[in-house]
Amino acid sequence: MNKKIILALIIYFFQITFVNASLLEELDKPPEGAHEGQMLIGCFGSIGSPYGNTIDSEYNFLTYDIYVFTESGITKEFLITHLSYDFGVFFEYMPIDYVGIKSKLKKVYIVQRTLFGSDYQNWNEPLYNGYSFHIGPSIHFINRKWWDISLTPMIGYSIAKYNPTPIAGKIKPGYSGTNKRDVNGIVYGGEINFSMYFSGGLYISAGVDVNQYPLSFSPEITLVNPDTSRYTDMSSGFIRTINFVVSVGYAFSH
Repeated sequence: MNKKIILALIIYFFQITFVNASLLEELDKPPEGAHEGQMLIGCFGSIGSPYGNTIDSEYNFLTYDIYVFTESGITKEFLITHLSYDFGVFFEYMPIDYVGIKSKLKKVYIVQRTLFGSDYQNWNEPLYNGYSFHIGPSIHFINRKWWDISLTPMIGYSIAKYNPTPIAGKIKPGYSGTNKRDVNGIVYGGEINFSMYFSGGLYISAGVDVNQYPLSFSPEITLVNPDTSRYTDMSSGFIRTINFVVSVGYAFSH
């Protein structure tokens, strides 16, 4: 079922591209900015920082723990950090001035990394890995100018895997962690962007993208750190990301 949903979303974006291909003849016109009938299509990428109670549990699980490099015998405090990033495609149509309907299909990664220092080996492992589809109204504060500011609240659905304590499960002696969990469900958030329009239809924007991914675990996650006696016991949680996002695409109208 998950593969069918992903395939349907991909077909949706391809249909948008090909159905509107005839409209690209207007790309040689001067920039008109956001206005009624405007369509925006392109790709985006973002990077930032995740937080939430599941991220807190990851930190707490390794608090006061140590890692010994077997070759040198050097002992380091078991410090970790997290990074969120995503990329994908978007499409927006403005049925009236100042208001658009925007959709996004994205690939989402949240990774965990050790902080042993630049002189030592470090590890990167995925904590959250999945796809999500988002849609929502886009409010444009400027009309028919070469620049624009927009605010877009969004809701969507994610298909993802959550891998608890991935670093400890990979390198901590005597600990194997648990298997990955499916965490499919509703996601919500929004973004604010500053955009510029150029001759030929080129469209570039930069802003902040905020998303919250609710997580539900069945059965609940119960993990014990054999060296510190600290444990994680969760049946639900959330991860919230705050990312800097850049988008590039084309603006054209019917």
